[in-house]
Amino acid sequence: MARALFGSLLIGLALIVTACGGSDAEGDSGEAGGGGGEDLVIAGAWPLSGAFSFNGNALLDGAKAAVEDINEAGGIESLDGRKLRLVPVDVGDTPEKTASAIDRFLSENPEAVAISGSWLSSLTLAGTEVAERQGVPTVTDSFADAVTDREGFSHIFAYATAGSEIQGLMTESTVPMMEEAGIDLKSVGVVGDNTAAATPLQEGLVADLTERGIEVGLKEQWTPPLQDASVIAQQVANADVDALYLIAFSFNDVSSLVRQLAARGVDIPIIQYGGQALLPEWRELGDDVLNLAGFVLTNPLSKSKELTDQLAQRLDKPYVMQDDITGYFAMQIIADAIERAGSDDPEAVTEALATSSFSGDAVQLMPTDELRFDDSGRITPPVGVLTQWQEVDGELIPCTVWPAEYAVCESGW
Repeated sequence: MARALFGSLLIGLALIVTACGGSDAEGDSGEAGGGGGEDLVIAGAWPLSGAFSFNGNALLDGAKAAVEDINEAGGIESLDGRKLRLVPVDVGDTPEKTASAIDRFLSENPEAVAISGSWLSSLTLAGTEVAERQGVPTVTDSFADAVTDREGFSHIFAYATAGSEIQGLMTESTVPMMEEAGIDLKSVGVVGDNTAAATPLQEGLVADLTERGIEVGLKEQWTPPLQDASVIAQQVANADVDALYLIAFSFNDVSSLVRQLAARGVDIPIIQYGGQALLPEWRELGDDVLNLAGFVLTNPLSKSKELTDQLAQRLDKPYVMQDDITGYFAMQIIADAIERAGSDDPEAVTEALATSSFSGDAVQLMPTDELRFDDSGRITPPVGVLTQWQEVDGELIPCTVWPAEYAVCESGW
């Protein structure tokens, strides 16, 4: 039943999308052979080891499920049923490792049609330098503006909202909600790591909050990994802020800080950005995780909950999160582009990606009714959801609370 529903979603995608104008491979995921020719090679290039491996492997899980569905549904019809072959590529946890892994993959797979990766923006910046030179399109979940705003780059398609747009969505989703809950926002803190992904968002939040007349009473950064979370926690406690925006992407860093804040009795709304805010390990904090918020690209929505519940069952997970969902979504986008291109030429697939407009069932997993890639290769309109850890049916889960039209839970603040 689950595969039938996801197969229907895939078929809907193919029908509704319209045209508008070595690797660390451990084997493929998807059926080998079959169809009218050789398999269509796609890299699943995410951090599969190191500090960000949980997120990378969740993306890979979703991508594998999508490739299985695409192949079981008959492959790429315009290419006589050729199948997709997803090659896992471990890009590690540094830009240097990423560039090396992408270069090795493309050297060993010169027939590659596309790449999906690399989660952390600093990794994507490095990997796409290599892929762009070889003319292979990358479909990425990275949000830093620099990922798509680079002169001479035309093969990058980012389905994550740009960093310069995120701070506005984050404040729009959180400030009114906190005020409605009776929280008097006189001063807030903005803390996080100093990576290329985190710093622009922190700066944007400071500017946006200041424009709203809210004082930023604490701004602090660290170089990951965070050596001593107690230092930052004490700074937050001393600043006596009314809410904290925590912008960092290593689960060990952010969870250590949240634990230290709880130990000091700091009981304020804490808002993160990114998939690390949704990891099951947060459950180990028990009641201390309740109402911990995370702003992400997508999460199980009221309109897609049946589908995402079935995907969770299929992946044998207590729930699916942003990375499972977007890994699946990325493969759908690439498969549709190949289908419309009717070619395994990376340039033809790039052109198809650049001229796509998605609506209806195609965006059922996303918090919007329609989306496309703009001239820079960035998703438009900008989208995102706010989640809060809540107890639902006796289980702690990150539940969607904003936007209201897609919410599954009410805010716990």
